[in-house]
Amino acid sequence: VEIARFVLSEQLRPEVAAAVRGLRAEGVAVELLSGDRAESVQRVAAQAGIGQARGDCTPQDKLAHLQTLQAQGHHVAMVGDGLNDGPVLAGAHVSFAFGRAVPLAQSRSDFVVMGENLALVAQALWLARRTLRIVRQNLWWAAAYNALCVPLAIAGYMPAWLAGLGMALSSLLVVLNAARLARLPDPLSHESSGDCAGAPRAVSTPLEVV
Repeated sequence: VEIARFVLSEQLRPEVAAAVRGLRAEGVAVELLSGDRAESVQRVAAQAGIGQARGDCTPQDKLAHLQTLQAQGHHVAMVGDGLNDGPVLAGAHVSFAFGRAVPLAQSRSDFVVMGENLALVAQALWLARRTLRIVRQNLWWAAAYNALCVPLAIAGYMPAWLAGLGMALSSLLVVLNAARLARLPDPLSHESSGDCAGAPRAVSTPLEVV
């Protein structure tokens, strides 16, 4: 006679599915590697919308998979919070740990996310790409201005005061262009409770979420 039955399971954080959808929509491949049992890992991956998932992974398994992806030319971002994540956090191109992660994981990570909201990781990647885009725009503008106006001023075809004014306006334009980062809308914020952001990248980039 069965007297009692206990079923233990972990609930998926509410922002995870939206964050994964945002990453995939922008071309980021998301993978799940975990030391938990394969059955549990597959169940969590299905709930989160992650197609590639592996369970029963040792720290060496995770590191070997990371190195395989890097050898294939991928840029890999790693998210982890456990003791067994230390080697792969240190080996990834960029790594994230949460504020409640073990000290070893935090010390091996490039970024420590305050709180436990996975959407903040996606938001950091999303913002980094847009920052790089604006930096490139500013560099191209500065190079074009200097290549055109400086030779004209040296040759005497442009008055010195006009060249100086143009340089000041060029610097102002660069600052205003950079200020757009503070006003960029998050195109994926509507998918969660208001703070979920996508993290687009130009190439397929595996992101491990553990």
